[in-house]
Amino acid sequence: MPTWGWFVVALVVIDLAVVVTWFALRHRTAAARTETVDRHPVDAETHTAVAALVHARKPAQAMSLLRDRTGMPLRQAKNVVDAVEAADRPHAGHPRSA
Repeated sequence: MPTWGWFVVALVVIDLAVVVTWFALRHRTAAARTETVDRHPVDAETHTAVAALVHARKPAQAMSLLRDRTGMPLRQAKNVVDAVEAADRPHAGHPRSA
């Protein structure tokens, strides 16, 4: 096999190793995110209080409440508040009943 042939084979092997490593790291970080959610459970009372604050358009106070009561990190608290806000928001084409 000519010299270029071995070079191409080496590049393909290296590319394959990079792709496999990327998938493995991606799977590991997804598992870590799932563990983080499980370490900071939100009880019904806290969820109700957060929903009330979100409805009153006070997301910063809602994040602070979540962090104080559960000890969750800021990014996770923001994600929870965003999820509550998205659930609270009326969907397009489905007007909220008054």
